[in-house]
Amino acid sequence: MSLVRINNLSKTFHTANGDVNALRNINLNIEEGDIFGIIGLSGAGKSTLVRCINFLEIPTDGTVYFEDKDLKELSHKELLRARQSMGMIFQGFNLLEQRTAIKNICFPLEIAGVSKADAEKRARELLEIVGLSDREKSYPSQLSGGQKQRVAIARALATNPKVLLCDEATSALDPNTTRSILALLKEINEKMGVTVIIITHEMSVIEQICNRVAVIDKSRIVEEGSVREIFANPQSDMARQLILPKGAIKSIDDFVTIRLVFDGLSSYQPVIANLVMECNVPVNIMYANTKDVNGTAAGEMIIQIPESSLDKVRGYLKRTGIKYKEEM
Repeated sequence: MSLVRINNLSKTFHTANGDVNALRNINLNIEEGDIFGIIGLSGAGKSTLVRCINFLEIPTDGTVYFEDKDLKELSHKELLRARQSMGMIFQGFNLLEQRTAIKNICFPLEIAGVSKADAEKRARELLEIVGLSDREKSYPSQLSGGQKQRVAIARALATNPKVLLCDEATSALDPNTTRSILALLKEINEKMGVTVIIITHEMSVIEQICNRVAVIDKSRIVEEGSVREIFANPQSDMARQLILPKGAIKSIDDFVTIRLVFDGLSSYQPVIANLVMECNVPVNIMYANTKDVNGTAAGEMIIQIPESSLDKVRGYLKRTGIKYKEEM
């Protein structure tokens, strides 16, 4: 079932230097239970889009449906109620510095008119979920970046939202902390049934937990699909730019560049060794980012082979079921 549906959405900001078209004709459909990624470079319109989803920014044109309700048709009171079903976390955490962890989590419940006792009970439940039961009396200045983000996630969950909007929520964190926060978001999605929408400029974030992704470039959605589909066969220049590391492909005369996509082969299958032996071809590995996931290989590898051996290599890859893409 569709939880968030966006039809022909555009957003224009009127400035002293002229109009700025932040979003153009955006169409998206986010299903219940998705972990949906929206990825693009800085300035592409990602943050404006997520703020239009909960109507913190009012679209200039188009429609946002939440649970099949047109947000622009709701009364102020109805819109506030809808927003309670949309938790939001930010890159900068946005915690209240003069409040302890538990009091930060209680804050949206206080606004919603929940009693102090019930709010604190709910806050303690959430502190346990995010692994911070022992830090309820800590102030933000006494917490690490990862702990602050866990408190922010708990606060966003306080009103039992159906969707969690994450605006660059891991950008300020180190890689290990990022992995732990993403694991927490995935656990919340799976155990609590909360749909998650992640805004990011990092493809590694999309790769780790998202099931679907939309690529935004210059205010437009240029590609959308399952993460597996986009990784295996990116169609837009921006998707290829985000997936392939800068400088990974360097042209060599008389050589062809091929991107191999691993999404289910056994981790123990010696793909490159078998390719070299069966096709009798030298292989230049330009880039590799693969990992073992429960005994299967996931990720990608960029190789170069002599152009004269291309037909033999194509045949081998098709015969063995290895997904590949010839890069220009």
